[in-house]
Amino acid sequence: MTRRRIGMVAALLLSAVFARPTLALEATPFAGPMIPTKALVLLTNGGAFIRMQSHTVYGFALGSELSPRLGLEAVLGVGTGKLELVGGGENLIMGSTMYMADVRANVRLAGSDGARLGLLLGGGYTDVETGIFDLADETDAGTFQGRLTGVAGLGMRGRLSDRLHARVEVVDRIHLQGAKLEDTTAFAEKTQNDIVATLGLMIVIH
Repeated sequence: MTRRRIGMVAALLLSAVFARPTLALEATPFAGPMIPTKALVLLTNGGAFIRMQSHTVYGFALGSELSPRLGLEAVLGVGTGKLELVGGGENLIMGSTMYMADVRANVRLAGSDGARLGLLLGGGYTDVETGIFDLADETDAGTFQGRLTGVAGLGMRGRLSDRLHARVEVVDRIHLQGAKLEDTTAFAEKTQNDIVATLGLMIVIH
């Protein structure tokens, strides 16, 4: 995904939050690990694979409560880590950058305004940039295409003061693998499950 496209997605996500300006805004910077649970691409004969290692994700969420039990927010994040290419007796590791952009609903399951447990549901977009995908794209051997992503998980928040809340969230970001190689018959299309666990400090802006 290009920077221009990321900016366009960010504008669309944030416009959903600002649609009701009379509501208090909740701004949350956050950080945490993104842990892929499967190989990104797997050769059908088992001889080679491409696998993303854990990434450290930094991001920002902006949202608001639409009712006492329902909130809506836009989430933008970027993760840095490593990608591993294994095949032909070689093991190559290179840097990788992951981008995510989500719209999430937070449905309160239990608790009060001081401390609560919520169900997180939504959708978004996932993109990955790394040297091997850039090279494959330039040589027409393949590319990485960002994918629409489903989001599901749980979130906990606890009030530290009237305007500050601690937030802990664990979500599963589900999407098809975005690697497209020229010889597509040799590779298995896989659904990815990226577990993202974050800790954030929410600031309530009246």
